[in-house]
Amino acid sequence: MIFDIQQEGRRLGSRGGPTVGLAALWAILAILASQSAGAQQQQQPQKPAPPAATAQRPPLPAQAPARPANGINTGVNNNALGFMNPLLAPGRGATNTAPAAQQQRPANNLLPNRMNPALQNGARAPNNNLTRPAAYVNQPTGHAVHSQTFVGHPGPAGSIETKNRNGDIVRKAADGSVIDVHSPRNGMLIHHSLDGNRKVIVERPDRSRVVASSRGIQYVQHPYTFGGHSYDHRTFYVQGHLFHQLYRPYNYGGTNLDVYATSRYYEPKFYQWATTPMRTPEPFTWGYTTNPPPWFAYYKGYFTPEPTYTSPLLWLTDFLFASSLSTHYATAQPAADAQPADTSRGITPEVKQMVADEVGRQVKQESTEAQENAQNKEPEAGASSVVAEISDRQTHVFVVDSDLDLVDPTGRRCMISEGDVVQVVGGPQSSTGTASAVVLASKGGVECERAAQVDIALTDLQEMQNHMRETIDQGMANTKAGKSSNSVTPAFATSVPPPDANAAQEIDQQQQLAAAADG
Repeated sequence: MIFDIQQEGRRLGSRGGPTVGLAALWAILAILASQSAGAQQQQQPQKPAPPAATAQRPPLPAQAPARPANGINTGVNNNALGFMNPLLAPGRGATNTAPAAQQQRPANNLLPNRMNPALQNGARAPNNNLTRPAAYVNQPTGHAVHSQTFVGHPGPAGSIETKNRNGDIVRKAADGSVIDVHSPRNGMLIHHSLDGNRKVIVERPDRSRVVASSRGIQYVQHPYTFGGHSYDHRTFYVQGHLFHQLYRPYNYGGTNLDVYATSRYYEPKFYQWATTPMRTPEPFTWGYTTNPPPWFAYYKGYFTPEPTYTSPLLWLTDFLFASSLSTHYATAQPAADAQPADTSRGITPEVKQMVADEVGRQVKQESTEAQENAQNKEPEAGASSVVAEISDRQTHVFVVDSDLDLVDPTGRRCMISEGDVVQVVGGPQSSTGTASAVVLASKGGVECERAAQVDIALTDLQEMQNHMRETIDQGMANTKAGKSSNSVTPAFATSVPPPDANAAQEIDQQQQLAAAADG
């Protein structure tokens, strides 16, 4: 067996290190995903719990897919995937030089402006307004309205901005409903999504940030300095528990962004194994397919894992999708009468391969960082960021990490949500804080049509990249190869402060202020 699937939720972030609490977060969300609809019957692990010396690796609850930092753990508890590479066979030098409390892992230039071949030959979904919810159909058509106040997030056709007497700037849709409120006095932005979510973001002069929402995962972020280098220490607040993770800050076009900073690097031969195709396809059975939990029953028309794998990258890709969809189900659970995801908009083999190619690039990026870390070199700010990535004239595909409001080519609001797939088709635009993208897979309803070209904020694309790297790391950490490979904790992650004990209070305070501002 490749995975440890015991002890979910037993270590609730009480130990130090930026990733210790995140493992508990995945466990808690996994339990929510399964228990919310009564799916509590799970397979029993066939492998005994790891010894104390290795128990710091994040455990995976059975049949609940995995996501680091702000997600859920994947129940992958069955047969081996051919991870028997002789270089990384179990028992060969499996040592970790990091302190025990630090060994746990949490979990441009313009590109060709063309549609991906996966979207050709009639693959564009018809824009049938008879099947669209009224919230979408009744919107006026036209062009997106760009804004200097809400940088990176253009408004729908007919939207207008006004300034109140107190100095707040309010953006309203053509029907008069409030979309956004920005308060320059306290750096607060309130966004009302198509799905009814109210998201509050507060940016402070000291680079601190608070993100509070009625759906999804909330966090508080503060600066952290180590060895003369700046980091951002993010504390997540989920179901009464606190978890934390580090990021590297950088600035592009006057916008502050944060790129994921991994807390463990592997030896070079592990990354080589992870990106090398297998000689023959290897069968693999995911636990959630044999005893489907609610999230998989709901999304099985949208996402289907592979029965066999020809490379670790393809397995990591399915790990990524399962993680994203199970997290979305747990944190933004559909209404009882909601229809399952539209199968006509599902993840095609072509799209999945494109995501696997992107996974490979991100694994290679971490390999490069690992080499630099071995030479005591700190990556330059933004060197591995999404801005640098989409500036290389290559095609890049991202799995969406949260619910986002966008504007489609007709000027109407539409959404993408966690587990959707977008392809960036244009480089970063500093003037608008966006990049052009095409929707490759979405779930129906008010979500953007497949093949719709949209502008996505660079801040949102950065969080998608972070989500992918975090989840890929969680997947790699739970392979036999990952468990047996030598690894090291970078210096900056060895003395991270504990989660912010005031995070819940700060989040609650901002929610109250936002409610008062909405009136």
